[in-house]
Amino acid sequence: MVSTRAAGAALEWQPQIPQDVSGQLLIPLPDGFEVSDAWWERLREAHPGRRIEMRRQRKLRIAMAAPIGGRITIKIGRQLDQWIDRAGGEVFDSSVDYRLWTGDWKYPDGSWLAPERVPKDPSWWAERLTMTPDFIWEVRSPSQSVAQQQEKMEEWIEAGVRLGWLIDPYERTVWIYRASGEVFELDDPSELSGEDVCEGLVVNMSLVW
Repeated sequence: MVSTRAAGAALEWQPQIPQDVSGQLLIPLPDGFEVSDAWWERLREAHPGRRIEMRRQRKLRIAMAAPIGGRITIKIGRQLDQWIDRAGGEVFDSSVDYRLWTGDWKYPDGSWLAPERVPKDPSWWAERLTMTPDFIWEVRSPSQSVAQQQEKMEEWIEAGVRLGWLIDPYERTVWIYRASGEVFELDDPSELSGEDVCEGLVVNMSLVW
């Protein structure tokens, strides 16, 4: 049994996170510090408006969240919902925490799991997702550079994501990331295809921008 004192000690260390983060802030975890679910939830609740993730090198990555990411995710998700009625699977927003085999803990702006990979156990809905999504999209935040967000996309592909979209709503540019490592840049696309990962999915970007 874990004593009350030991449990309290596990929650003691807290990173110093400023009110405004320019770009992204990387904070290494102290040597020997073990992250508990309780500590993680406490950290995120203490810093609303910030995207807090953990990189495989035991570093916290903090960036400012932007409302435009939620807006675009809802518009894409609406079209995915119609496609899912035919294709199946599950789509999620940015509240879902993926614990990846690489050691990364990430929150994509949106993600999809193929139907054959969705667990049948109802209790799964209350758990964290210790798996890699099949398809994800990220929306560029004005507080982060394109290079920083492209690095994150590469981490998703390394973890096993089969298709990823990095969407820059300011320049209307989309980068398509494939499992093969190929990256394609599209300038103001009228639509985006789910290709062979999300077969039959076509997102009308005129309804997104």
